[in-house]
Amino acid sequence: MDAFLGIDVAFAKRKRLPVAAVRWDAGVLMPWSLAEHNAPAPPRGCGNVAALDDTLLAGFADDVVTYLRELEHHFGFRIQRIGIDAPSDPRPEGVARRKAEVALDGRRISCFTTPSVSQFKMIRRKVNEHLAAGGAEARLPHANQLWMLVGFALFNRLRRSWECLEVFPQATASLLGASAVHKTEPRGLAAQISAASRHTRWPAGEFQRNPFRGYVWGPAHDGLDAYMAAWMAALEPPGRKALGAPPNDAIWVPNLGAST
Repeated sequence: MDAFLGIDVAFAKRKRLPVAAVRWDAGVLMPWSLAEHNAPAPPRGCGNVAALDDTLLAGFADDVVTYLRELEHHFGFRIQRIGIDAPSDPRPEGVARRKAEVALDGRRISCFTTPSVSQFKMIRRKVNEHLAAGGAEARLPHANQLWMLVGFALFNRLRRSWECLEVFPQATASLLGASAVHKTEPRGLAAQISAASRHTRWPAGEFQRNPFRGYVWGPAHDGLDAYMAAWMAALEPPGRKALGAPPNDAIWVPNLGAST
């Protein structure tokens, strides 16, 4: 049976990687219960400082591949495509923004700028200087960009085995007209789930506080992002479209004018 996966990239200490697996069933995008008690558990993150260790990140990415193979064996599905909520590659040198980010700018969808390779070298130096001076891990410079290194490692490793798409659930929510309230707020979460369900037909019925419990490790908003990422992976063209320049500088979003 074919499965499509979504990964909400997270690397906080001891946090399980939020992953969703979905399948089309009579036009409904149904998730598998990846967080059930007897299913394999995803690897845990190690924190922002560890994200600077290339060897550790490569090992984490290998652990993710092992976990995904365990899922295939446990549930009896075959992964066809993966949506990853993170930049796939560093920004090219000499430009202010990636083409994908420029496309988001044109739609007034905000996102952090992805650093270039040379900028990440500068960031590493700043972080090391901060720590050497006794600075706290909780106050690392550029903390809102260090997690991107985890995304690069995942794309680099997972692309060897599967087709991987860069996705951005916040962009999807914006295109659905459901981004006015942040998903960490109950109203925002409900709005995004409701908007997505009009296209995926799941979950049906009245909104629940955490409909992802049992399906994705982590809180409801992580489950939402992983499910939205999996939705993009489950769409075939023309059901999805690229913002930017495929294959490595594009964010994939639903093509709402086409049949899914």
